[in-house]
Amino acid sequence: MCYQSADPVTRYLLLLLILSIAAFLRLYRFSTIPPGLYHDEAMNGSNALEVLETGHFQVFYPENGGREGLYINVATVFVHFWGNQAWALRLPAAIFGILTVWGVYLLAAELSSVEIGLLAAFFLATSFWHVNFSRIGFRAIAAPLFLTWALYFLLASVRRLRQGRPCAGIAVLAGVVYGLGFYTYIAYRATPLLVAGLLVYGAQKTGRLPALFTASATLVTVPLILYFAGHPETFLGRTAQVSVLHARHPAWEVILNLWRTARMFFTRGDVHWRHNIAWRGELFWPVAILFVVGVAWGWRKTNHTGSHPGGPDPQPPTPHPQPLDLRLVALGWLAVAAAPVVLSAESVPHALRAILMVPPACMLAALGADRVHGWLARKVPRGWLCAGSAAFLLALSYEPYHTYFDLWATNPNVPTAFDAGAVGVAGQINRLPRETPKYVVTAEPMAAQPVMFLTRSYTEKERVETNIHYVMSDSCADVAVSQPQAKVFCLPNTLQ
Repeated sequence: MCYQSADPVTRYLLLLLILSIAAFLRLYRFSTIPPGLYHDEAMNGSNALEVLETGHFQVFYPENGGREGLYINVATVFVHFWGNQAWALRLPAAIFGILTVWGVYLLAAELSSVEIGLLAAFFLATSFWHVNFSRIGFRAIAAPLFLTWALYFLLASVRRLRQGRPCAGIAVLAGVVYGLGFYTYIAYRATPLLVAGLLVYGAQKTGRLPALFTASATLVTVPLILYFAGHPETFLGRTAQVSVLHARHPAWEVILNLWRTARMFFTRGDVHWRHNIAWRGELFWPVAILFVVGVAWGWRKTNHTGSHPGGPDPQPPTPHPQPLDLRLVALGWLAVAAAPVVLSAESVPHALRAILMVPPACMLAALGADRVHGWLARKVPRGWLCAGSAAFLLALSYEPYHTYFDLWATNPNVPTAFDAGAVGVAGQINRLPRETPKYVVTAEPMAAQPVMFLTRSYTEKERVETNIHYVMSDSCADVAVSQPQAKVFCLPNTLQ
């Protein structure tokens, strides 16, 4: 390739450049895009306000179908310092997204080579799919972060063991990180299938490492396990709501979902404007082609001596070759991450529910790019090949900017998808004196969540302090007649 991994300075400069691109795409105009604040995001923020009032952090928040608590608990800290603003609630998502790009580089380099690690990180950094969810206050964006880093630490501990180096601490760290992932998103519950496969197939002759990993992961998840033991109805609450078992013909629905999920990468992605440009393929078409190449022809035997992201290792070559291959791990990861989508009967394809599929898709695209580059290197002069590769990567850097900021953010469907009307009501209320009674009328409680968070009026104490009252009613006019001295605001009666 045009870049040689033996040059550590260049390696770190390229990684820094990729992380800078990732940060720019996830933080540029962060306070204004996305416009509005979707009610599911706002519910997370309302819980954060409640935590700030009570001091009671939870491992699981039962409202709104139930949500694992890690994102809300992290967001609480940001809301404490920067207030009840949409961007403060969303900032953890951006940070999680950037850190995932770094983790994908480390994991792909650990499994293959630094070059492929850089390519995988670049494809993730410039993925509209990942950029979009890195700018929304949904807890799901944390799931790829914790799984990526847990797998990296686990495989790094295996490598160190085979090189005769201390590894127990890294194995424990891998388990801790992996266990924390169960506090992120319900789809993460499918990942033990992947991890078990790695431990059985990839961690052979590793002594007590699997036990250290499993014990530390289990210990971290004990609070969540105890919560579900005390509230068993919450464990499968949301899963039961969207289960494919509710379909008329479940087996046929699973087959259709397999087709819909596979197709979403290329031609027909998520229809929700919160998640995507409606129906656009989740992968940009050149990356989608490289993804296919990586799946079909990406098998690559790698020499792990000196290929891991830390640079050439001073230890002698490992006597037990690493049995895992990046393509094998990525394909297994894809299969496991697809399960929550395929087994759902609601809105398939669903980019958010499939968020765990993004890192392995980018790693397979990196394998495909490496394969295509190797084929072209035998047919195209090096200078032309390097120039063409640079132009291709520059185009891929611009594409998510244009797609997200010029096309998606300016589409008239987007403000509606983020409850911009409710956010406008919150702005009007915040400009009124406290002494003025304010009544917010809606037939659907969740529709009021953006107002509750942005006006800091979720708890009873907050409502007294802000003089804001919430009325569940289909008739806004009746409230206006009964409260002539108050300002009455009517919210839409439908949720998207």
